[in-house]
Amino acid sequence: MRILIAYPGPTHSTYDVAAGYEKALRALGHTVYGYPYHKWLNFYGESLKHWEGIYPGYVHNSGDTSLHSSEKLIIAACEFVPEAVLIVSGTVLHAHAYTLLHNLNLPILLLLTESPYEDKTQQKIVDGGGLFHAFTNERLSVERLGANGVPVSYLPHSYDPEIHRPIETTDEHASDVFFHGTLWSERAELFEPLQRLPYDVRFSGVSAARMRDSEGALVDNVDMAKLYNGAAICLNHHRTTKSMAVEDHIELCEASSIGPRAYEIAACGAFQLCDDTRTELWEVFGHSVPTYTDADDLVARIEYFMSQPLERQRLADLARLRVQGCTFENRAIEFIEPILRRL
Repeated sequence: MRILIAYPGPTHSTYDVAAGYEKALRALGHTVYGYPYHKWLNFYGESLKHWEGIYPGYVHNSGDTSLHSSEKLIIAACEFVPEAVLIVSGTVLHAHAYTLLHNLNLPILLLLTESPYEDKTQQKIVDGGGLFHAFTNERLSVERLGANGVPVSYLPHSYDPEIHRPIETTDEHASDVFFHGTLWSERAELFEPLQRLPYDVRFSGVSAARMRDSEGALVDNVDMAKLYNGAAICLNHHRTTKSMAVEDHIELCEASSIGPRAYEIAACGAFQLCDDTRTELWEVFGHSVPTYTDADDLVARIEYFMSQPLERQRLADLARLRVQGCTFENRAIEFIEPILRRL
């Protein structure tokens, strides 16, 4: 089948999801074209700024950038002539693109990556996007997002086994305790006591300036795998904050699915400690991923497992076995191809 995958716009996190499924669908024999939405966003953003400098009366906004970049998607669809369009995330794709794709009579599959944090925004896309089917990364969001009749199903997170795997690392990637991700307020508060531990504690990610040894930048997935492999303990704490703009949090009852970090750490054969808020953690990992309840409990867990290297290795090996079937390719076979066969 000929499939056009529209990349999400951001060049991290959701980009890796699009890249993973593009690679997986190719491996399964589909003809795939990946539309680089992020590149066109950058091109039109810079071009319109330049245009604004030449013509002071013109004031561009992000909507203009998104609109022009989305129109290029339609041109790509006309040239490639896909049998299906898979849009990853879709939150920064202009609404006009959905309308035009629908007018071209192209079946649209939408992979929603921001549940439950942005379900209100995603609900508008689902209801107005002329979709054939939508997937969500949070199983409790399926009923919410599908309330108005659009078929919605749960698509669990996954990983690329060529990237996330056990590898040899150097001292550059070594640490005792490591976390990568956005340091939302709840994470920063939780991790604060860790700075006083007598271990090599490393943090990386966006908005990480408060934390000791924080790199404060995005990290490529290939490098991330090295950092996971080099850490004695990887931390995996699911967020509650909805967005950077507003200090608003989801209720614990709104989320039960685990994020991609859980699968990626396990696939690397690394040991992880995780919060105990997502019920799916137990379903996927059983007792191979120890949990904590609060900052004091996390400190105690770190101190205990730092003294138990053999136990860390045993649990890490068990966790890796439990995610062997959770690759992008297997997810595509189990969840995406059955929908494609209905077209």
